[in-house]
Amino acid sequence: MRKKFVRYIATLTITLFIVLTPLFTEASRPILIEGAMECETNFLIEKLQNPQEQRIGGWRFISGDYEGIPVVVSVTSVGMTNAAAATVLGIETYHPLAVINQGTAGGHDAALHRFDIVLGAETIDLSAWVSKRENKGADGRHIELRPTYYYDDGIEKQEVELKADSELLKVAAEEGKNYQAGKVVVGKISSSNNWNRQIDRIRFYNEKYGSSCEEMETHAAAHICKNYKVPFLGIRILSNTEVYNEDFAPATGLACQQYVLEVVKAYAKNKQIKTDA
Repeated sequence: MRKKFVRYIATLTITLFIVLTPLFTEASRPILIEGAMECETNFLIEKLQNPQEQRIGGWRFISGDYEGIPVVVSVTSVGMTNAAAATVLGIETYHPLAVINQGTAGGHDAALHRFDIVLGAETIDLSAWVSKRENKGADGRHIELRPTYYYDDGIEKQEVELKADSELLKVAAEEGKNYQAGKVVVGKISSSNNWNRQIDRIRFYNEKYGSSCEEMETHAAAHICKNYKVPFLGIRILSNTEVYNEDFAPATGLACQQYVLEVVKAYAKNKQIKTDA
């Protein structure tokens, strides 16, 4: 009888370990929030409790807690290369539960103004294209976007559009109902190392590819997360739009960070991560 009881306890302990360990591990993994500039990250860093800064190469990472939720803020610096490198380092170092790349963007969609937020259901790389053969002239309209290459279980795959994590997107869209500074829409984020101010080109990208806004980091971060199979979402606030001649407004960066923290809380609740709230 005693042996049966001991075996029962041992079996129960092993079962509980197998079932509960992933839950505890998930709860301890941070959410990695990325931003390229100080106006896109300073507020996030100020809100962290027990912040600890680490520099890896030229990139800053500040880890801490936000209302009981483990968070790492990554200051990626500007551009696709910086975003990709910082995302690799962030994933390898902190093993995040999810990655949110957020910050400012220029508007493409005529329905959007400054302080409106785009949730990137898809991201595209506007710098990856092939042109038609032309002996004379150079028309930027005669292009087709090239795919992004990534590996899935050792198999190379290609996609022009990289899709956001469905759970993160749903949580962010729901939280968008509470956003007061503008409207929150589900759209498509375009990335490249370019800053377009040509109205015809902006309209072309919007009409042909469905681009809602442009910036310089999101697709690169999405690409890395695709390879690592880490849930990803891009969140971008319009800081300027040439469509309406609305110049860059630094205050938009603060509004975006405030909204992102609400998304983080809602996502943590979804994942049953204990918070102080």
